[in-house]
Amino acid sequence: MKISRFILFLLLIMLPLCFGGCSEEPSIQKYKVSKTPLPSSYESGLTPNSKGEVVDIGLPFTWVVPAGWEPGKASSMRVASYIIPLSNGETGDFSLVRLGGAAGGVLANINRWRGQIGLADAEIEEVAEFSHMHTTAQGKQFLHATLINEANPDRAILGAIFEEAEFLLFAKLNASAAGVEEANESFEAFCNSINFK
Repeated sequence: MKISRFILFLLLIMLPLCFGGCSEEPSIQKYKVSKTPLPSSYESGLTPNSKGEVVDIGLPFTWVVPAGWEPGKASSMRVASYIIPLSNGETGDFSLVRLGGAAGGVLANINRWRGQIGLADAEIEEVAEFSHMHTTAQGKQFLHATLINEANPDRAILGAIFEEAEFLLFAKLNASAAGVEEANESFEAFCNSINFK
């Protein structure tokens, strides 16, 4: 008697759960998310180059291209791309990338850059050893990192990370250790020129 009551009790509890979740409707739901259209500069495959003038391609920020920087090839990831001629005949590769949300976070992206030049991941406590906070002319703070592979000085990165509510903005310059040292002033000038609307 007790067992049959227990089974009946379980059935009464399970019955609504079983039928409550059943539906003739498909269980996969679809959502439409509006995409930000790519700026017209992507159509030509080149980054706009207005040396000394504000570049505004319809994004929530603008920038000024430093003297001597040449347009590089645009890509689906890059908002802007520039080639930086250096005195030793080398060129630096500069990219500006915008990723939605937290984009994995600041530390994860710094460690991604470190991996690109053959360095091991850093812990959060170590970030201050190779980076500092900087403030733009607009008053926006950003993290400025200098990453150099001492074992292979041909591989180095200057990086800047701007945190906005809806996205992260990454400025990155790849060159040799000597190249990033030479280009640091113009890299900082670019970062200082970024103006969020």
